[in-house]
Amino acid sequence: MLKSKLFLEDIVETLNNKDKLHSKKLRSNVLFLTEKFPIEFDELLTLIHNYFTNIQMSTDQIVIDYLKMINDMRIEGLYFIKNGKYRCDSQEEANKEVYSDHLVMSYYMNALLVSQILWKHHFQIFMYFKKNLQSFSLNKAGMKILDIGPGHGFFSHIVKNEFPDYQKIDIVDISETSLNMTKSIIGNDNGKINYFKKDIFDYNDNEKYDLIVLGEVIEHLDNPKQILKKLRSLLSENGLLWITAPTNAPALDHVYLFRTKEEIFDLIKDSDLNINKYCSFFAEDVPEELALKFKITNLVGMFCNK
Repeated sequence: MLKSKLFLEDIVETLNNKDKLHSKKLRSNVLFLTEKFPIEFDELLTLIHNYFTNIQMSTDQIVIDYLKMINDMRIEGLYFIKNGKYRCDSQEEANKEVYSDHLVMSYYMNALLVSQILWKHHFQIFMYFKKNLQSFSLNKAGMKILDIGPGHGFFSHIVKNEFPDYQKIDIVDISETSLNMTKSIIGNDNGKINYFKKDIFDYNDNEKYDLIVLGEVIEHLDNPKQILKKLRSLLSENGLLWITAPTNAPALDHVYLFRTKEEIFDLIKDSDLNINKYCSFFAEDVPEELALKFKITNLVGMFCNK
């Protein structure tokens, strides 16, 4: 635990030497999260530290990768402000410019991994998921879980800890880089976690799941309703679908623009799904009125069912 904390201090200090203004915000975020969620923060921090230790990546390189992503976001953000839309026009373009480019995917995924403990809205969405998951009447013994586009697998990590008697977790992604990273971070839990490099639209329709996780995926798609319809067909009769998506979040591979959380809600309802509970966290600590006025990213999470 001490090594993980020293690792985090080293990351923040190195960031401070390279980007003082950004580092000031991150220090504030880390202080808030460590005070409010001390146990959970240490848990995710340890997973992240172990991953970078295992691949022998230096703090300097981690910070270089992270600041590359921040620079990308600043460029995409300026385009968004000027044009009122994302620069990336399609899934095909995102695949060409990001997913099929190993060098881009490598620094991008490393940077996103670090952001899970440096950005308040990322961490808070995990905590909302964990806090509310047990409130639903799920098939806790023998539960089947599907995680699409897992990012780094933290939602699945929470599920396996909350429901240790689960039957299996199937993790599906078109990116081998993402799958390999997720497997390195959360493992296979004695064969109960399975990994599939596959398009979800080619997935077996006969399989039914008690819980499906779709974390920050729909903003990467040309037609997000299509995947929601597909996942509805994979839900068991009383199954639960957890979806997260951001508004106003320009990035290298973001295609579908949601301007408000209501636009996300409308999409969910148009896909014949009901929203049971939801949360939303702005990326900046400003009043909601200002956040909406200046189009600050809002990360929205929803528990849904048929």
